[in-house]
Amino acid sequence: MQIWTASGREKKNHYAAVSIFGIVGITALAMGFCIVFSILLLLFDWSAWTGLLFCIADTALAVWLAVRVGRRARKDSLLFCLDDEGRLFAVDAGQIVPCQGGLLGYGQMALEIQSEIERLKRQITEQRQAPARGEMILSVEKMREKENGCRLVCRVRNLEGREYRRRWFVARGYENEAELFWQLQCRGPGRSSLRF
Repeated sequence: MQIWTASGREKKNHYAAVSIFGIVGITALAMGFCIVFSILLLLFDWSAWTGLLFCIADTALAVWLAVRVGRRARKDSLLFCLDDEGRLFAVDAGQIVPCQGGLLGYGQMALEIQSEIERLKRQITEQRQAPARGEMILSVEKMREKENGCRLVCRVRNLEGREYRRRWFVARGYENEAELFWQLQCRGPGRSSLRF
């Protein structure tokens, strides 16, 4: 049984820390920039246009950082495993844990997702079988390389036997990722341009 996770099989996953501290850090940074700029605006009597440009730049920075934190958290929550029969499965721990509202709810949800990731890694390693909540990848319909990963459109089958299309962004940084991407290419139409 082969497992691919962002943190590796033995290392502890840091999903909760990345998610919670990422959001807190982005919020503090954006608010700090606003406070500093407001003080500078009063001291130097800058125009309203300068304030507008600063607000746009501050918002763009916050959005860019949020996308980066989101991608990192998504990478940490997505696991792949190859069973002894050669079937490839994907499990998104973020889909298993129910959503919760509010800041405290989000923090609790992040901690539960991290616990679920660790539980899934132990279960796959000890039982040597794909987790029940996993989706078997039947075929990879599209695989487009990006600088920091690749976008997948896959045909999958769930535990109940229902087949449907699933989209994932698989970020770079998985343990032994060349083999993972090779396994995905083997299920594709043969037109992928990924090179390792």
